[in-house]
Amino acid sequence: METEESVVREFVRAFNDGEIDAFARTLDPKVELESMKGVRRGIAEARKWATRSPGGVQQTVVIESLKALDETVLLLIRRDWHWAEDEGFAGSDEMAWLFRLSGGLVRLWRPFDDREQAEEVFQGS
Repeated sequence: METEESVVREFVRAFNDGEIDAFARTLDPKVELESMKGVRRGIAEARKWATRSPGGVQQTVVIESLKALDETVLLLIRRDWHWAEDEGFAGSDEMAWLFRLSGGLVRLWRPFDDREQAEEVFQGS
């Protein structure tokens, strides 16, 4: 269980810090990211997804809680948005992120706007 938790925490840390190589090391070669713009498959697509354009509004993901069951991990997260130019606060929202791991690496990432729905999917794992 510790491995799953540490991999997911590293996924978030590397994403927040813009460390794309470290982010990629958390991923299974057949990773699927269910982004708002569709499913991204493979590490090359995941790297593109995680690479932020400079300027404008940027996000920092804050882990509020973590649950793990076998190779499934559920994070309740808060995204804090700030302006890159002056670090001014731009807003915040709450979500859930569901991870499925394989061999100690992230195989699936799925975001949920509805935390209750995420919990139901997690419990059904």
